[in-house]
Amino acid sequence: MTAEGPDGAWGDNVQDDAEAASGNDAVEHDDAADDAADGLSGVAPGTTLAWSGWAIDEQLPDRLCAVTRSLAHRLTQELPELAHQNPEGGQHFNHQQLMAAMEHALGTLAEVCDGRTLAGEDLGAAFGAAHDGAVIAAIVAATTDESAVAQQGRWLQRTSEEFHHAMWRRFVPMDDGRFRVRLRRGERVLVARVLAEQQQRLAEDTPDLAPLFPPGYGDVDPDAAIRSAEFASLTRDDLMMGRRNALQSMQASLGERIIDADTLAAWMRTFNDVRLVMGTNLEIDHDEQPPPVPWDPTFPAWRSYSLLGNLVHEAVMALRTQL
Repeated sequence: MTAEGPDGAWGDNVQDDAEAASGNDAVEHDDAADDAADGLSGVAPGTTLAWSGWAIDEQLPDRLCAVTRSLAHRLTQELPELAHQNPEGGQHFNHQQLMAAMEHALGTLAEVCDGRTLAGEDLGAAFGAAHDGAVIAAIVAATTDESAVAQQGRWLQRTSEEFHHAMWRRFVPMDDGRFRVRLRRGERVLVARVLAEQQQRLAEDTPDLAPLFPPGYGDVDPDAAIRSAEFASLTRDDLMMGRRNALQSMQASLGERIIDADTLAAWMRTFNDVRLVMGTNLEIDHDEQPPPVPWDPTFPAWRSYSLLGNLVHEAVMALRTQL
């Protein structure tokens, strides 16, 4: 953590912390060689603040400006002497260094507030500034016991995580309406494996496919169950064939680096199909259910399930840019 901002020693710690904070990614981003070969940088160009689902709901640009102004005003008022020691014997920061770093972070965020579209370099700077601002806001709140500053710091931390996710998003909209696919090698291998497992289920029509074919008229009473069975007898074969064809099409296109909107939409539906089946097999009944411990036999399957959820969400948000 240094007063120079995200490019200094502080920035190194920030990057490590942010990687840990984004732990809902099921596979680590360790495939830099593929990106280099594909002409990709670590930051997607033309990223917009509307990328995040919750940011759309909470008006991220406006709120970011409000938080930045509020923290900047707090810095003009008297503060006790601040200090920070990085963990494990890391660098020590005195009051002057912390204030300089905070001013740098807030200045960067104020520039972000000028517009809702961020170029790649702007997004990287905003990520570092939001995280640095969150760290120092937490130090101020811990020293002064100010709940408002603590809340603003938590929001900045959440915002930095959103910026970080946007930097590593897997489906990047292009100017011609297509999407650049940024699945890492490990993610492609994992997706290929779960698709093969789903292909076997579809071929054998196994009972765990039930979530994909809910009763058309419900099954709360005998009459509804009979009507649902009649409906299934008329539609199930066609639906099954459609899912098999969609899965085979995705398997054939999984290695593509650039896909069109129809292909991405088909991928999204297939991701969701597999996720529904896996969720039922893992007995996951709500999205907030905590993961099993790493040594649990179901943990690898849970990681795959988690990745599929991320892919469905990112595909939805990418497709929304075309609306």
